Amino acid sequence: MNNMTNHFKCLIVGIYLLVVPVACAENVKPNILLIVADDLSYDSLGYAGGVAPSVTPNIDVLRKQGISFKKAFNSVSVCQPSRQSMLTGLLPHNYGSFGFFPIKKNVATLPALLAKAGYLTANIHKKHHMLPEALFGWHHDNKSLGLHDPDGVVGRDPEAFAQGLKKLIKFAEDRGAPFFLVANSADPHRPFHGDPVTPSTFFGRDKVVIKNPSRIYSADEVTVPPELPDLPGIREDLARYASSVRRLDDTVGACLEVLEVSSKTDSTIVLFVSDNGMPLPFAKFDTYLSSNRTPFLIRLPDRSVAGRVDESHLVSLMDVTPTVLELVGLSVPEGFDGRSLLPLIKGTDINDWRDEIVFLRYEDIYYGEGIEHRLRFEPDFISTLKKRGWQPRPDHPEAGTFSRERQQRCYFDGRFGYIFNDWYRPDGLEFSPLGAGVPYKDRSFNSMNKVAGQNQAVLERVQHYLLRAPEELYDWTKDLGSQVNLVENPEFATQLKKSREKLRNWMRVNHDPLLKNYEAKIYKHANKTRLTKVKSNEITS
Repeated sequence: MNNMTNHFKCLIVGIYLLVVPVACAENVKPNILLIVADDLSYDSLGYAGGVAPSVTPNIDVLRKQGISFKKAFNSVSVCQPSRQSMLTGLLPHNYGSFGFFPIKKNVATLPALLAKAGYLTANIHKKHHMLPEALFGWHHDNKSLGLHDPDGVVGRDPEAFAQGLKKLIKFAEDRGAPFFLVANSADPHRPFHGDPVTPSTFFGRDKVVIKNPSRIYSADEVTVPPELPDLPGIREDLARYASSVRRLDDTVGACLEVLEVSSKTDSTIVLFVSDNGMPLPFAKFDTYLSSNRTPFLIRLPDRSVAGRVDESHLVSLMDVTPTVLELVGLSVPEGFDGRSLLPLIKGTDINDWRDEIVFLRYEDIYYGEGIEHRLRFEPDFISTLKKRGWQPRPDHPEAGTFSRERQQRCYFDGRFGYIFNDWYRPDGLEFSPLGAGVPYKDRSFNSMNKVAGQNQAVLERVQHYLLRAPEELYDWTKDLGSQVNLVENPEFATQLKKSREKLRNWMRVNHDPLLKNYEAKIYKHANKTRLTKVKSNEITS
């Protein structure tokens, strides 16, 4: 296609460009690169404070080149429901499943809608967390992009992402179509850089080679987040996490360099988000601020919103699908739970933007493959699972999988976070050594638990993590680490009552299946529930 034809195309879409802030380049519709981090907390990024010095130089530059949202959140703080919600624009109970189960038939997905509009779609890593594959309709995946290492290795290899993106660009040019790539990094998901990697089914083979990050951090360099105590073991864990965050940043840099070298920078929308918070206590698998707050960056081809920061509007990952559709000039179907961010991108005054957002937790899952691995060392492991509330799920795509219901809701109004723990039980530690709601031990939890018997503050933190309360209320403008539960503070009685009512109304409007439980356990008997304390030796034994 010659330059004259390109100029003619730009004239034809002139009216479109007045409405949508995307520059015309080689295609009428721009390319789209959506980079998704795995288990990355918002404040781990350099521009948001940083878990370590100079930890995300490439992402920090990307932020300066586009618009960023300070109050952006995922719907569910775990991978599959978060990603499926993002790529359908729907709450999980509205796309037809909870937790780690496929979406229902006839639900429209972003890649399928873009493919119908002529896009060449591709996905790197994590395809198994966007199910069923047929509804996402990827044209290309790891294999067809020439990435033959195990999925978890590919996801930690910046060079693999660069290679895959280069191939996709070539395929798109040959087809004369714009491309849409979801680049799912495996960083900074566990195992972190420096963690022992043994032969396991997670990687699919006995020997693996995982790329080193461009910088490796030490324990004395990290910043401990406010939800965790400053302990040597936690610092060591965070140092490995920070090194994995740096490798994520290497991946972002590698992708952006491919766009530049391929002359696609000026024709590609770039988005960067995270599926959920870091895999440490009070983050992933939870409904705290650190669980659900996500980076959300958008760089437009013409840099028209470079350096813009939206500090006030509550934004959801569910907004990704309607936003992308509108940015590329496609009609936005009705029925999304998410909303297009285009008015915010354009700086339009909006009177009816959302003033609330709700975080959800549905269930935990134990994949059949992992159970099979545990049975080699613990022959009675399935009996142990069942005693702790896990149930077999023959309806899951992977045979032998178990799950357990762990419902939570958090209503957030921009200042106060109000949490309902449906799974709360005062005998949680009798039920399980990890209480009723903690899915697994990790290195940081073990560090806390180890010193809990000698440190009262850490003991109280461990107690709260394992047992919780029926309700929790936090002022997240002052208490970022969710340290002080205000439920029983009389100064906040009015706010508590307001938050209860707001959550109930949200559940009604959004047809939340947990509404009946909430009304029965909390709303109708709000003054009768209290946190049951336990003895310190019950925690550390």
